[in-house]
Amino acid sequence: MAKLSVSELTIYPLKSAKGVTLDSMALSELGPECDRRWMVIDKNNNFVTQRKTPAMCLIRTELVDGELYISAEESGRCHVPPGGVDIYQSSVWGTSVNGSDCGSKAAQWISDFLDQECRIIYMHETDSRLVDPNFANNNEHVGFADGFPLLITSQASLDDFNSKLSALDSGDSKTGLRIGMERFRPNIVVTGNPAWAEDSWKRLTINDVEFSLVKPCSRCIMPSVNPATAKKQMQVNQTLLTHRRRGRQTYFGQNALYDRFGTINIGDAVTVIDPR
Repeated sequence: MAKLSVSELTIYPLKSAKGVTLDSMALSELGPECDRRWMVIDKNNNFVTQRKTPAMCLIRTELVDGELYISAEESGRCHVPPGGVDIYQSSVWGTSVNGSDCGSKAAQWISDFLDQECRIIYMHETDSRLVDPNFANNNEHVGFADGFPLLITSQASLDDFNSKLSALDSGDSKTGLRIGMERFRPNIVVTGNPAWAEDSWKRLTINDVEFSLVKPCSRCIMPSVNPATAKKQMQVNQTLLTHRRRGRQTYFGQNALYDRFGTINIGDAVTVIDPR
């Protein structure tokens, strides 16, 4: 039996902006520590993502002693504090969320960069929301992530997807389009398994933490957004529709919950303890 291990760890402090790669990831009450704790809202308090605002993918994120800094070409670097006393109410896919305003400097930076009136809000632990009870195990909480505190993918599945994408793009798998895992925005990438094996995993352990893979991750337009240019490459979603469609949705990766707080490291062994 092949040995499975963790090959990539990533958090996304500002929802829909670039991620931060890690050697070790701490799991906390709302998901990986500092993951999707900041979010951009527009003048109507609606959350802003790459789905409608692809330029979000050009924003770099950096954490310094738990403090967020954002930057982009020709826009400089901006400190985004964890939020003050002013509270804004927004929603994430129909679920009401509260966030503390991160100040006028951050609001001005993001408004100038996106060319629309925006603010950045921060979620404190007291403002978190519950995971959908149809999938939760122990009333788990989540920050500004779409619905679950963790997303797990595998390198073999990306490799297989790229072989299909390349062939569709040019008819020649040696020269066609290939994409990186950042398009799918996972927290944990596993290596050593056959392609799409994660579809059959129900529970696994990493470094004594048990993970429940509770729901395949449905995909929107975001994987088609080129993170280097913010331009859409629709052949990505076309390939998802051709090879990863179930009903009206396409899927890549598995949404996951975990049974305890802990730390996950690059190179940690992954053990599947309950295949579906």
